[in-house]
Amino acid sequence: MNTAPTPFPNIDQLIKAKIAVIAATISEQQLGLVHHRPEASAQPARCFENVDRKVAQDGGRIQFGWTFHHRYVERIPGPGYLFVTHHAVWHAPDGQLIDVGQYPDRKHHPLAPGGSILFLVDDKARPVRTENLVAPLPLRFFALAEDRELAAYVAKLNDDEQEECGKIYAGAEEEEEEESGGNVR
Repeated sequence: MNTAPTPFPNIDQLIKAKIAVIAATISEQQLGLVHHRPEASAQPARCFENVDRKVAQDGGRIQFGWTFHHRYVERIPGPGYLFVTHHAVWHAPDGQLIDVGQYPDRKHHPLAPGGSILFLVDDKARPVRTENLVAPLPLRFFALAEDRELAAYVAKLNDDEQEECGKIYAGAEEEEEEESGGNVR
């Protein structure tokens, strides 16, 4: 049995149009394509650490921003939703932006027209850093259609993500308090 949703007509045009709208609500900085050149030492889902390592090895700097992803909801007909993932790429000394990360699971690969990663630059999107943790900002979810059921589904995704991230950040703060003997810096 094929469980893949029926393709939505003109989905590519809809996604492109929605990405432009979403990007403008997140950052005033540039939306564009970055080269994807995975480093052998890169660990999946560790973009901040991977780029920090690349900067230490080859110079340049870290560039914060967001990648875009598309999903269908099997039980809700229609175009599905987009979500943005807090991400970091390497700003090479020659000025190129390069994603050094690996995506062994296709499910987690960001939108990549022509093989380059769609990336929204956002200098303000700094990860939550503590002594023991480097954590991304919460994912953000956006419905691709004006559908009440889809809107409720996406709203729940956003609420759940905020709750989970809150637990992660609070847990990191508690660990630091315990390690410092209750003295918070």
